[in-house]
Amino acid sequence: MGEIGKEKAFYLMTASCFFAAAASVPFSKMEFPLAAGSFLQYVKSAFSSQGMLFLIPIVSVLTAGASYVRESSGGFLKLYAVRISRAEYIRRKTMQVYAGGFLPFFFAGLLSLTMGFLFLYPLEYKGTIEMKTVWDAVLLLLRICLTGGITAEVSGIFAAAFCNYYMAYGLPFVCFYLLIILKDRYLQDLYVIDPKEWILTENYWGAGGNGIWVFFLVSSVFFCLLHGLLLGYRLREI
Repeated sequence: MGEIGKEKAFYLMTASCFFAAAASVPFSKMEFPLAAGSFLQYVKSAFSSQGMLFLIPIVSVLTAGASYVRESSGGFLKLYAVRISRAEYIRRKTMQVYAGGFLPFFFAGLLSLTMGFLFLYPLEYKGTIEMKTVWDAVLLLLRICLTGGITAEVSGIFAAAFCNYYMAYGLPFVCFYLLIILKDRYLQDLYVIDPKEWILTENYWGAGGNGIWVFFLVSSVFFCLLHGLLLGYRLREI
């Protein structure tokens, strides 16, 4: 039943992302025929909408963020410890949590791009779509997915630290918007702390914008390691 519940949560979160993106497309303002490549511009606009931004700290934590709380409270860990090493459990759990935040946005994004291509592309003027436009849409989706993965790891950290569902689900949301408020109101020049900036990259991130990918790499490794250390501490109690 637990695996079925997790699958249902994953499909529900993916569907929520897709419908949030679809709801952000301004269908009523479209003038046909569309310019070549318009479907990509509309999908990019949907990806970067306020609705999608609002969903990130919710969707990313609900699939697997509190899985440690569920497993420890249900006695699953004692059984699991007999079958697998603690190190292997930690490795699998950190990857599972990260994937739980990454994949709903990834599959919702692929579905959005596919639907845009099937239903909007035929309504465009015939013309060449610049590869830069395609690449920008792919990178925007990837930044959303990575932000979701990092947020999920933060949820996993709170789950291991407090062994409480409310902390695992609620604190990542609070932290996510606290960072936005701090940047907007008090630390305007410190855009690196702003989750919106991680997605939109409106400021300078080094030559070619490559700094954002270094940021994602370092942040992902850091939070995965911290999550793993907390899990290791908890598993010593078993």
